Amino acid sequence: MVVRWLAAHWWIVVVLLVLAALAGAGWLYTRRQNKTWEAVRAHGLRYQLPDLDALHHARFEEAIRELMRRDGCDAIRVGGGGDLGADVKATDPYGRLWVIQCKHRVRHEVALFSGQK
Repeated sequence: MVVRWLAAHWWIVVVLLVLAALAGAGWLYTRRQNKTWEAVRAHGLRYQLPDLDALHHARFEEAIRELMRRDGCDAIRVGGGGDLGADVKATDPYGRLWVIQCKHRVRHEVALFSGQK
Protein backbone atom coordinates (compact mmCIF):
# COMPACT_ATOMS: atom_id res chain seq x y z
CA MET A 1 0.00 0.00 0.00
CA VAL A 2 2.78 2.48 0.91
CA VAL A 3 4.81 1.41 -2.11
CA ARG A 4 1.81 1.89 -4.39
CA TRP A 5 1.20 5.39 -2.94
CA LEU A 6 4.87 6.33 -3.39
CA ALA A 7 4.82 5.07 -6.96
CA ALA A 8 1.74 7.17 -7.68
CA HIS A 9 3.18 10.26 -5.94
CA TRP A 10 6.87 9.93 -6.83
CA TRP A 11 7.22 13.68 -7.27
CA ILE A 12 6.67 14.22 -3.51
CA VAL A 13 9.65 11.98 -2.75
CA VAL A 14 11.77 13.91 -5.26
CA VAL A 15 10.75 17.25 -3.75
CA LEU A 16 11.57 16.01 -0.23
CA LEU A 17 14.97 14.75 -1.36
CA VAL A 18 15.76 18.06 -3.07
CA LEU A 19 14.70 20.00 0.05
CA ALA A 20 16.85 17.75 2.25
CA ALA A 21 19.84 18.25 -0.08
CA LEU A 22 19.35 22.03 -0.04
CA ALA A 23 19.05 22.09 3.75
CA GLY A 24 22.22 20.00 4.09
CA ALA A 25 24.12 22.21 1.67
CA GLY A 26 22.94 25.34 3.51
CA TRP A 27 24.02 23.88 6.84
CA LEU A 28 27.47 22.97 5.48
CA TYR A 29 27.88 26.40 3.91
CA THR A 30 26.91 28.17 7.16
CA ARG A 31 29.23 25.97 9.19
CA ARG A 32 32.16 26.65 6.85
CA GLN A 33 31.42 30.39 6.79
CA ASN A 34 31.26 30.54 10.59
CA LYS A 35 34.62 28.77 10.89
CA THR A 36 36.17 31.15 8.37
CA TRP A 37 34.85 34.24 10.15
CA GLU A 38 35.93 32.89 13.54
CA ALA A 39 39.46 32.34 12.20
CA VAL A 40 39.54 35.87 10.76
CA ARG A 41 38.26 37.35 14.02
CA ALA A 42 40.74 35.38 16.14
CA HIS A 43 43.63 36.32 13.86
CA GLY A 44 42.68 39.99 14.07
CA LEU A 45 42.28 39.96 17.86
CA ARG A 46 45.60 41.40 18.91
CA TYR A 47 46.23 44.15 21.44
CA GLN A 48 49.27 46.30 22.03
CA LEU A 49 49.81 47.83 25.49
CA PRO A 50 48.90 51.35 24.29
CA ASP A 51 45.63 49.90 22.96
CA LEU A 52 44.85 48.33 26.33
CA ASP A 53 45.83 51.54 28.13
CA ALA A 54 43.29 53.53 26.12
CA LEU A 55 40.34 51.25 26.96
CA HIS A 56 37.58 52.08 29.43
CA HIS A 57 37.60 49.63 32.37
CA ALA A 58 34.47 47.81 31.13
CA ARG A 59 35.90 47.52 27.62
CA PHE A 60 39.16 46.25 29.18
CA GLU A 61 37.24 43.39 30.81
CA GLU A 62 35.57 42.63 27.48
CA ALA A 63 38.98 42.57 25.79
CA ILE A 64 40.25 40.05 28.33
CA ARG A 65 37.15 37.91 27.72
CA GLU A 66 37.73 38.04 23.96
CA LEU A 67 41.40 37.08 24.39
CA MET A 68 40.36 34.08 26.50
CA ARG A 69 37.86 33.06 23.81
CA ARG A 70 40.54 33.48 21.14
CA ASP A 71 42.71 31.03 23.05
CA GLY A 72 39.99 28.36 23.10
CA CYS A 73 38.23 29.09 26.38
CA ASP A 74 34.52 29.39 27.00
CA ALA A 75 34.54 32.81 28.69
CA ILE A 76 31.94 35.22 30.05
CA ARG A 77 32.25 38.70 31.52
CA VAL A 78 30.65 38.87 34.97
CA GLY A 79 32.12 42.16 36.22
CA GLY A 80 29.83 44.50 38.08
CA GLY A 81 28.16 44.82 41.44
CA GLY A 82 28.04 41.59 43.41
CA ASP A 83 30.59 39.77 41.24
CA LEU A 84 32.72 38.88 44.32
CA GLY A 85 35.83 40.17 42.54
CA ALA A 86 35.41 38.07 39.41
CA ASP A 87 35.42 40.11 36.22
CA VAL A 88 35.81 37.25 33.73
CA LYS A 89 35.11 33.56 34.24
CA ALA A 90 36.43 31.06 31.74
CA THR A 91 36.76 27.33 31.26
CA ASP A 92 39.79 26.27 29.25
CA PRO A 93 39.85 23.34 26.80
CA TYR A 94 41.10 21.07 29.61
CA GLY A 95 38.04 21.83 31.76
CA ARG A 96 39.85 24.08 34.24
CA LEU A 97 37.91 27.04 35.62
CA TRP A 98 39.60 30.46 35.47
CA VAL A 99 38.37 33.35 37.58
CA ILE A 100 40.01 36.59 36.45
CA GLN A 101 39.99 39.91 38.22
CA CYS A 102 41.00 42.80 35.97
CA LYS A 103 42.52 46.02 37.21
CA HIS A 104 42.76 48.95 34.82
CA ARG A 105 44.12 52.08 36.43
CA VAL A 106 43.68 55.70 35.32
CA ARG A 107 47.44 56.27 35.60
CA HIS A 108 47.86 53.93 32.62
CA GLU A 109 48.97 50.96 34.66
CA VAL A 110 47.49 47.68 33.51
CA ALA A 111 47.44 44.63 35.74
CA LEU A 112 45.74 41.29 35.29
CA PHE A 113 45.28 38.91 38.20
CA SER A 114 43.98 35.45 37.51
CA GLY A 115 43.34 32.46 39.64
CA GLN A 116 42.79 28.91 38.61
CA LYS A 117 40.38 26.68 40.41
